[in-house]
Amino acid sequence: MKPINSSELLSKLKADSLFLLEQIENISNHTPLELLESNNGRGGWNTIQVLEHLNSYYRYYLPRIERLIDDSTPGPDPLFRPGILGNYFTQTMQPKNGRVANKMKAMKNHSPSTDLDAKAVITEFLQWQRLLPLLIDRSEKVNLNRIKVPISIAPFFKMKLGDVFGFMVAHNNRHWVQIENLLERYPVLQPS
Repeated sequence: MKPINSSELLSKLKADSLFLLEQIENISNHTPLELLESNNGRGGWNTIQVLEHLNSYYRYYLPRIERLIDDSTPGPDPLFRPGILGNYFTQTMQPKNGRVANKMKAMKNHSPSTDLDAKAVITEFLQWQRLLPLLIDRSEKVNLNRIKVPISIAPFFKMKLGDVFGFMVAHNNRHWVQIENLLERYPVLQPS
């Protein structure tokens, strides 16, 4: 894999994270909950379920990442070298031209219930989404290549911190496309 400038990578990941935060804050303030709780009519997830799915990843990853950053010694590497699997996972998740090319089934422990408290899900999501860019900022001081994070589907396997951030943001981008598609049925409510 070709090395990437660490600061540029983190800057892009932070910008994408702040964009999603802004969009979901806007949606939570201007969209009736009953619309966020309705799906596409074909049995797919609704917006609240999508956010709960993202919460399940945040519950697993963000506390671990925070501990690993806290426990690491400062000393960033100016270049991040994506791992083969980390790069593959990130590229597989990332939407292309605003579209999700490949459908995937969520792992059981990341599949949302149909019975959710919408306000609680949104509140939790916004808390996590505010933490993510802060952790990305804090990771400027550590080595993205050396810190290894156990992955949620197989904790015995670890990926580089830079790959985990890349995967998480690509995964968020993927589900943002899903949310946009759900909400486009209500053009008046489109986020500005």
